[in-house]
Amino acid sequence: MRTIALLAAASLIVTIGAPRHVDAQSKPSGGTISGVVTDDSGNPISGADVFAFPETARVRTDSMGRFAITNLDGGFYNVRARHLGFAPGETTTDLSKNGHVDVKIEMTRRPVVLDSVVVLADGTCPALSYKGFNCRKSRGKGVYLTDDDLADKGAVELGEAFRDVPGFRLEIASTPYGRKPRPIPTRGSGCLNALVNGRALAVTNPLPLYATELLAVEIYSLPSEVPVEYQRFVWQRGIRQSSSHLGRDSGNEPCSLVVYWTSYR
Repeated sequence: MRTIALLAAASLIVTIGAPRHVDAQSKPSGGTISGVVTDDSGNPISGADVFAFPETARVRTDSMGRFAITNLDGGFYNVRARHLGFAPGETTTDLSKNGHVDVKIEMTRRPVVLDSVVVLADGTCPALSYKGFNCRKSRGKGVYLTDDDLADKGAVELGEAFRDVPGFRLEIASTPYGRKPRPIPTRGSGCLNALVNGRALAVTNPLPLYATELLAVEIYSLPSEVPVEYQRFVWQRGIRQSSSHLGRDSGNEPCSLVVYWTSYR
C-alpha cells in the first residue's frame, strides 16, 4: 500500500514539474503576402496566377481578385501576376519573419499581337519589332522564351533567363546593383553580346535590370546560329553583356548573342 502511494506521489510531482507542451501548429507558420490584382481601371481580375519570387509558391486570385500566399520566410519578395490577355504586373515587398503585408498589383491589357510569321522580301525576319521574334522562332534556331516561360523557371534577375539553357553557365558577379548572376557562354570565344528590342546597347537603350521586365528573349549560343539580320552584331565588342575570364575574348572572334524584348515596337 505504501509503495502504491509513493508511486502516485512521484507521478504527480513529474506531471506538475514537467514543462507545458505547446502544439507547434498553434505557433505562426510563416509570413503571408496577400492582396488584390486589378486592371488599370481598378476592376478585379479573377483567375490570375500570382507568384512570390524567389519562392516557388503560386496561387490564383478569387472572383474578387484577392489572393494570399502563406508560409513564407522573411525577406525581400518580387510578387508577380499574370493572366491571359494582360501584360504581367508586379510589385516588390519586404516581409518580416511571421509577418503580413498587403499589396496591390495592377495589370494592363496586352495589345493584340498575332502570332503570324512575317518574312521580309529578302528572306529575313523583322529585326526591330516583336513580330520578328515569332518569325525566328518558327525557323528553329536558338532558344526562344516568352515571359510565361521566364515566370515558369522563376527568373527574376536578368541572368536567370539563361538558367538551364545549353551552352551557358551562371556565375555570381559584383555589379553596381549588388551581386548578380551573369551568363557566361561555354562555347566558341566565350563572349556574349546583347541587343535590346533589336538594337545595340546604348545609354538610351540599356540592358534591362530584371528578367521580370521582359516580354521575351531569344538566345543564340553559337555565332553560326545567329540569324542574318543580327550577324553584324556578333563582332561588336562595345555591346558585350559578359565574357569568359579565360582570355579567349580577343575581339577578333564572333560572340554568342542574346536579344531582349521589352517592347512590341
